[in-house]
Amino acid sequence: MNNTELLKANNVDINAALELWGDMESYNESLREFKDTLNSKLASLEAYKNQSDWNNYAILVHSMKSEAKYLGFMQEAEVFLDHELKGKEGNGEYINANFNMVCGTVRKIVTLLNTYFGESSTTKKNILIADDSNIILNFLEKNMGADFNILRATNGQDSLALLENHDIYAILLDLNMPGIDGFEVLNYLKNHELIEKIPVVVITGDDTEETIKKAFTYPILDVLNKPFNEKSINSILISIKNFYEKDTI
Repeated sequence: MNNTELLKANNVDINAALELWGDMESYNESLREFKDTLNSKLASLEAYKNQSDWNNYAILVHSMKSEAKYLGFMQEAEVFLDHELKGKEGNGEYINANFNMVCGTVRKIVTLLNTYFGESSTTKKNILIADDSNIILNFLEKNMGADFNILRATNGQDSLALLENHDIYAILLDLNMPGIDGFEVLNYLKNHELIEKIPVVVITGDDTEETIKKAFTYPILDVLNKPFNEKSINSILISIKNFYEKDTI
């Protein structure tokens, strides 16, 4: 499944990477985590760009550069380095004009690693999961990632960026997030006439009547109360499937 020749053919310096990671098992584990988080990092990067927040832009793209370099993606790291330096300079004109280079680099890495791991992003539908808890994100991705391409967001702002740049099959949305919260994301979906086209499952640890009643003022599909288990996740996936099949009956 893990064809190292594929990586080498795409100029990934595996030998340099293994000097750091030591063995293929550790390398592959880090490689998969890198792949699975790139889209959400790109969404955050775009949000910083749109806000002209060049300090945080430079910090995040520095992290992407370092991870790419540690994993042997030397050419791609150079693209991230270029934007890191421009971010530190506050050169918004350059960044806006060349942001497509960062997007293209991320797409290239994700596509390559999907092939490397025997996965196909073209056949897997995108499920957006927005929650400020990495524990929740990891648990949901573990239980859904085999069948879907999981797009992760830790706040509403990143969620909106992912919504604007991807075809979304379903959304699992935490209500209580920093900055833009889940209700503001629901308003965005409503205002852009998406909320009746994309099934939305609200995730919440607040099961008070007021919160649940407010959530159902929007045409959401269901509520997933924390803590949840594999059985409740499977039930949600069935509901999402039924959402699309109802129009074909």
